[in-house]
Amino acid sequence: MAAAFGNTLLFVGYEVDGLVEIVVYPRYRFSSDDRVQGYLGYLWVPLGTPWETVLEQVDAIYNKAQENYRLAVSLRMSEMRAHGSRFESAYDTICEVFRESWHGFSLKLRREGRATKGNIEFTGRPPEPVLAIFEGRTYTVHVFPSGSITMLNGDQRKRLR
Repeated sequence: MAAAFGNTLLFVGYEVDGLVEIVVYPRYRFSSDDRVQGYLGYLWVPLGTPWETVLEQVDAIYNKAQENYRLAVSLRMSEMRAHGSRFESAYDTICEVFRESWHGFSLKLRREGRATKGNIEFTGRPPEPVLAIFEGRTYTVHVFPSGSITMLNGDQRKRLR
């Protein structure tokens, strides 16, 4: 079953072991967000949970996604102002790798700690921020649990944790 609620779309799945899975999607595309996944989050609620309780949790997921989105966009704009077109070009190239196949790529990084795609070398273990080496420069890439992606110059993993 699918339902619209506020700024979200809810896909209500099947009951498994007494819990119903609800996937929360944005009802619209986040305007400047280079998302790596369509959904914002998941809920697993016991059968018979009142809708008021479910919708409070949906609101919490949506609000956290908005917070992540605003932070990702703010960091990206700050880096672009500071580093110009070189950063923008690197951002587009590096983030495209994540957008193309985030799930498979993140699994490989978690398993092996290193992955190479084209001329970009990635190290790290998502969901933590990862490093990307591109054209001799180091960048920190982070994907928030709600799907927003951001990138910073240098090794700034501590800042994004």
